[in-house]
Amino acid sequence: MNIPHGLSKSKIDSIGYDTVYVERPISDIIDFDWKNILTSPPKNTSSTTIEELIFIARETQNRTKKDIDLLSKVDVDLDTPFILLCNKYGINYPQHYINLFYDIVHPLLINTKNYWNRARPKQLADIYGINIDVIVTDTHHTAAYPSGHTVYSSLVANILKDLYPKIPIKELDNIVLETAKARVLQGVHYPTDNKASLIFSKYVFNQLNNKLRKYYNDPT
Repeated sequence: MNIPHGLSKSKIDSIGYDTVYVERPISDIIDFDWKNILTSPPKNTSSTTIEELIFIARETQNRTKKDIDLLSKVDVDLDTPFILLCNKYGINYPQHYINLFYDIVHPLLINTKNYWNRARPKQLADIYGINIDVIVTDTHHTAAYPSGHTVYSSLVANILKDLYPKIPIKELDNIVLETAKARVLQGVHYPTDNKASLIFSKYVFNQLNNKLRKYYNDPT
């Protein structure tokens, strides 16, 4: 795909979600270099990004009712699929512990998003003349990379894998994959955002799990 008339490659590559870099305070428990958890996202003019934009456009223009139901549920409620899975195996969902974990991770996630400042798909799609049909909600008003929804879902899956090995890993991973799929179907994330989310959540889980595990009391 050619560079749009009147715009240079460097100009397009400089487009981010926001123009101001703001770094939030993070917990003292974070003793690792969070800026190096992820590598930089693909450039706005890269073949990867353009291919992803075309893919997202196709996905959003061919949504089924089932797709819309999925993305609507994922948009506002990430816990229920895991709660239902825990109920299936007679396990109490450790909401308090998950909240404790995510309260520490969330500022780190926002800092990571702000640091990489990746433009949302629609921002670039409009420049390239690609039609992405975004379903607008209140949950995509930060930079794109990584996906916060997928980070949360993946973090929960990692926590449950550690606490409750009786839950099949595949069933937990399927919930994460559905979350990632929903964010693409909504038109608000690139597939590479979701891939980065899995790397991010696994890394922070491995760094924090041993430190936080002492705060967990198995209610079962």
